[in-house]
Amino acid sequence: MLSQINYLQSSADVNCKIAVRSGLPKIQAESVVLILHGATLPSIIFDLAVFEGHSMLSYIAENGIAAYSLDYRGYGLSSKPIEMDSPPVAGNLLITHIDAVVDVHDVLKFINEQHPGKPIVFCGFSWGSTIAGYIASTTNLAKKLILLGPVYSYKNPQWLELANPNDNTNLNPAIKNYRIALRERWCGLWDRELASNQIFWRDPKVLEELLNHVEKSDSNWANLTGKISCIRIPTGVLADALRVYNQNPIYDASKITCPTLVLRGDHDSASLAADVSGIINTLTCHKQLINVDNATHYGILERGAGRFFKAIIDFINH
Repeated sequence: MLSQINYLQSSADVNCKIAVRSGLPKIQAESVVLILHGATLPSIIFDLAVFEGHSMLSYIAENGIAAYSLDYRGYGLSSKPIEMDSPPVAGNLLITHIDAVVDVHDVLKFINEQHPGKPIVFCGFSWGSTIAGYIASTTNLAKKLILLGPVYSYKNPQWLELANPNDNTNLNPAIKNYRIALRERWCGLWDRELASNQIFWRDPKVLEELLNHVEKSDSNWANLTGKISCIRIPTGVLADALRVYNQNPIYDASKITCPTLVLRGDHDSASLAADVSGIINTLTCHKQLINVDNATHYGILERGAGRFFKAIIDFINH
């Protein structure tokens, strides 16, 4: 069963609602986790049953902690900016980390109304790690921080295509303000990392459920335009990724003061070991690094997801 979903008015865009998923414990929660998604795939990745009948959200709730996640504007069940109703154009890329941070603050207001005074743990996945890290490094809102499959400051070769061929510091001019992606492309990174391990590490039923939920999230537009099995995705994340590639971090990890867990799968090609080492070396707070064996960037959706979930609970409770 999927978690409860609430829709909040965006403070930045009168035309947009922000979808918030919540997994709530049966007892009164003593703390709260807010989980931030990455590029392409929205918060549904935290809401699929992958370990003993539990999703990441429900597993956290089962352990007495209130768990929330959101779709940033333009993603998943949240509203699309009005610009995404027109064909993609060159210009300002939609929904960078700055926009996502605004959405997070809207959700934090909602969470604080539900759980007044409760401490909040931020868990950022992939691009979401830069958003969580930005908040933790610039405010005192985070009691603890979890960087899950993080990216920080490294010339990851697979991001070179984002750059202008004549100047790596500028975006490729072919990139528009949003992109239209076919169903076959949504999990391309995951497929590549799994390679021959696909049948052993990933339940095909989980993949199919994920793809169906993602496709349904933009099906009205797809049916109206004839772009069946396609979704629209903002490209602001690509501008952020190019900053990371050029070793211009979105946040300064040395400014983080709360305890921090860095957690990644050993087959993760987006969150590279060298980049993670850079984060660990820059952090000056209490820190912990866990590398999970036989797991990809999307290890939280794989058969071994329980190892990630348990590590997160252990970190929150100690």
